[in-house]
Amino acid sequence: MDETDPDFRPDSHPRPAPRRSAIDWEDVREGLAQRRAILEETFAGRGPWADALLDRRTEHLAEPPPVLDGEDTGIPMLVARGAATLYGLELRHLGHIAPMPRLARVPGAPPAMLGVIAVGGRVMRLFDLDRLCGGPGALPAGDGGAAGGAAEPGYALVLRTGSGRPAALRLHAVERVASIAPQRAAPAEAGPLVKAIAADRMAILDMAALLDVVKS
Repeated sequence: MDETDPDFRPDSHPRPAPRRSAIDWEDVREGLAQRRAILEETFAGRGPWADALLDRRTEHLAEPPPVLDGEDTGIPMLVARGAATLYGLELRHLGHIAPMPRLARVPGAPPAMLGVIAVGGRVMRLFDLDRLCGGPGALPAGDGGAAGGAAEPGYALVLRTGSGRPAALRLHAVERVASIAPQRAAPAEAGPLVKAIAADRMAILDMAALLDVVKS
């Protein structure tokens, strides 16, 4: 309405500006604290978000990788030599390899058990792989060398025995790590610990059976 209009009456009580709602700073601080706690749990590998991520990762790792045309479908193995045999041992059952440490003979031990050694601060039994597989061992069966004598040539291959007794295998030489595809089943005369034969007459070991023997 125009102010020149005689009926115009100025509002003696102007409307107040709308008030902004008050901020509850306590709620803001509490929300920030909760978010920070969630982030800290997540980065520490805890909490529902981290659990869900780990579950998805576990499912992803459990899925077999896709096989492409022409791709090698062999099994990752350590290729190692005994006295006269080339062996293939699945990597997932192996710990680490060390040059042969000093060997302490154990009187009355079975022929395949050479004695005990210490690797990485752990005392474990050492088995001759050739003898386990029924072949000639590197050392004469009756050799009882002095405890703590000079280190033998070759290598000690520590096995992953889980909760079982720690054990290692005596090897003459370690050649390589390779993806090996078994070509045919092993003949009966190869013994119970050899499950297949690959190229170069390589004996592919049945690691589950071998671990049962050395953990017993």
